[in-house]
Amino acid sequence: MIKLFRLRGWKAAVLLLDCLFVYSSYYAAYRIYFQGLIPAQEWSSFLEDGPWLGILTVITYYLFCLYDFAGRRKPAVFFQNLILAHVAFVAELIFLNYWLRIFMLPRSVVLIAFGLQLALTFGLRLLMFYVQSRGLGRKKAIFILGGNEPDLRMLEPFREQGKGWFTIQRILTLAGQTWQSTIPEDEKLDVVILSPSLSATEKTDILYWAGRRGMEVLLIPDFYELSLANAEPQQVADLLVYSIMPPHLTLLERIMKRMLDLAISSLLLLVTSPLLFFMWICIPLTSKGKALFYQERIGLHGKPFRVMKFRSMIDQAELKTGPILASAKDTRVTRLGQFIRTTRLDELPQLFNVLTGHMSLVGPRPEREFFINQFQMELPHYAYRLMVKPGLTGLAQVKAGYATSAADKLRYDLMYINNYSPLLDLRILFQTIMVVLSRESSRGLQSSAKTNSVEMEQM
Repeated sequence: MIKLFRLRGWKAAVLLLDCLFVYSSYYAAYRIYFQGLIPAQEWSSFLEDGPWLGILTVITYYLFCLYDFAGRRKPAVFFQNLILAHVAFVAELIFLNYWLRIFMLPRSVVLIAFGLQLALTFGLRLLMFYVQSRGLGRKKAIFILGGNEPDLRMLEPFREQGKGWFTIQRILTLAGQTWQSTIPEDEKLDVVILSPSLSATEKTDILYWAGRRGMEVLLIPDFYELSLANAEPQQVADLLVYSIMPPHLTLLERIMKRMLDLAISSLLLLVTSPLLFFMWICIPLTSKGKALFYQERIGLHGKPFRVMKFRSMIDQAELKTGPILASAKDTRVTRLGQFIRTTRLDELPQLFNVLTGHMSLVGPRPEREFFINQFQMELPHYAYRLMVKPGLTGLAQVKAGYATSAADKLRYDLMYINNYSPLLDLRILFQTIMVVLSRESSRGLQSSAKTNSVEMEQM
């Protein structure tokens, strides 16, 4: 965890600066548009609506995760989110102007301010990234794992995506309690990364060892450790105990979630109805078969339901192969299907599943019983996903990719269930926009696993 940006004071300072930037951008835009002489009527209107600009900016930025600084994120991620946030901000102004008649801002002023505000806010986050990267530097890391294949796969993100933050100096697999003797005391290491398969005793020993050396510890959590994060401390006599319940939503949370589902899915169906009709016509014209196909998925508490999707593959794609997951270059996918899978248009009919109550807008993605049975053999906690309604999108979909392993997606799903709130649902819905625009997240599974070129030091 990056202590510098965990402090609430930093978030408050950035929030205040963002408000300053929005007011400065619109003031400068007025000056540019009116060539330095702002008419009194225009200035009076701006001052009347001004306070709402700051509030609207902060809310929009929050929904697009622009105040999440506790992480090693590249400037490109912030820039993409900023562009989307500003587009959403302008759309909100247009809505408030034309429908509610709250904001009466000249269109040219809004466009000029758009560019100025984007430059200022991104410049601030670029400066923060520079300070963060200079302060933390590229850390020399040691990766300690249990030696099984899932642990090896977890190494790849640190090697590929963490190049700017980590240099993997050593990779150790534990086979005993004398592992410390293989690491010289004078070797300079900054970070120790722990895989989830290590035992509690091994993790305790490593944490103590890293603490004595002043090292940062990055722990990939096991599933029971995710439950501990929200465990309720209780007392039996003078003994401290943790109460851990299966992940679920309260009655009030379920009511609020259902109301949000009905409101947003109804609005989305109304807005996308021309596109739905267009796809319903085009799909049968470009490939043999119907536009829609139905497939049985497992929903809340293990109850099956029929999910509705636009067909992106050839008709009867699994007639000969049986249930298999789509691959990166799947020949069963039609030409139009490539487009609708990349843009996620094939998921739109599931809004009707949301209206009928079989699904929610946000939640773990519904899976087929065939694959659930396979996953549960390796992941006993997988059944916890069925404690809530499946979703059209979810935390695993915005944080991970299509080809991410079932175990890693399960961690995000359990984190979502344990930390549910209506505000979290809204943030995931806004982040889904970013996912839809990313081709990388819609790729299928790779046909073969990457070979690990880093030699492992066996112990």
